[in-house]
Amino acid sequence: MGKKAEGKNSSIGDHVFAILVVILMCVFLISLPFLIFFGGFKLVSLVPDVSINTNGTFDSIIVLFKFFVLTVVVVGIVDVLFSQLLLKKRGFFNFFIEAVFMLCVFYLYVLIYSMNSQEIVIKNNGVFLVALFLFVLYLLINVVYIASKWVYGSMMKNIQKKNN
Repeated sequence: MGKKAEGKNSSIGDHVFAILVVILMCVFLISLPFLIFFGGFKLVSLVPDVSINTNGTFDSIIVLFKFFVLTVVVVGIVDVLFSQLLLKKRGFFNFFIEAVFMLCVFYLYVLIYSMNSQEIVIKNNGVFLVALFLFVLYLLINVVYIASKWVYGSMMKNIQKKNN
């Protein structure tokens, strides 16, 4: 960290700006995954086997947000269970097994959800399409994790080079 200049105090405007930047970052980090989910699900709902029974865009946002939150909770619980069962050994084979299990879980989850929901109606091949969409998002999370881990490592190396 740099040395603070003597006699220079931060103003209220600086604090307001910092708070606004943090709030915007948090809103972006929370809303971006949902917007990707919303757009993808709207794309999947163009298929005749998947329909969202709502009156308007705001109602469909609320319905899909409920589905999104429930999906995140289910995926979180199942992913923790699978990683504990497979002991998270590094290797392509264990990742493949976990991915196949997750695809099966997504299929069962969408099948059960479609039987109990009147707002999101999923029939026949739509169950597989929605499960496949959720599976692609799950794989995307793993890709983002690997990429962010690589960026973090390269940034730390650059910081260590500057300090030495």
